[in-house]
Amino acid sequence: MQPSNSAQRASEPGDFHDLDREAMEAKICDSLETLSQIHVTVMNHESADEQVLQQRVDRLVRGFAEMHEMKDRLNVNVPEEVLAYIRDGRNPDGFTSQFMERVASENQFTNGKISALTNFKQEYEKKLKEFFPEEATEKLGQQQQQQHTAVDNAGQ
Repeated sequence: MQPSNSAQRASEPGDFHDLDREAMEAKICDSLETLSQIHVTVMNHESADEQVLQQRVDRLVRGFAEMHEMKDRLNVNVPEEVLAYIRDGRNPDGFTSQFMERVASENQFTNGKISALTNFKQEYEKKLKEFFPEEATEKLGQQQQQQHTAVDNAGQ
């Protein structure tokens, strides 16, 4: 039997947290599946289904107990805004979607500022060269040399 990717990653330092998180996610998915099965059993309730229902409830309780034991091994930070979303009965995916929209909007705004400043700089340099050709050429040459030196030093 080939080791899974998870087992291979466990040998790397710091990956035990990932394995614990994956195990917890699997337990949560299993619990959700069990809840779904319990729902179907209750909706189609017959006296013969009582033993099946009891087994599913027991499996759910065992799963919750296992998750409770696992919780101390996890260190997951959940933003307060996400918890508020869940408390309000909203899907946390909505928070993610709104957050991404907000970030994209702020990114577009920032890119607009950068573009405006770049255009201003180009126009400013053009006007400097037009009204003060010798001084502008000398000063802009010095600035370009300083920029190249800074880039070269950063690359080392």
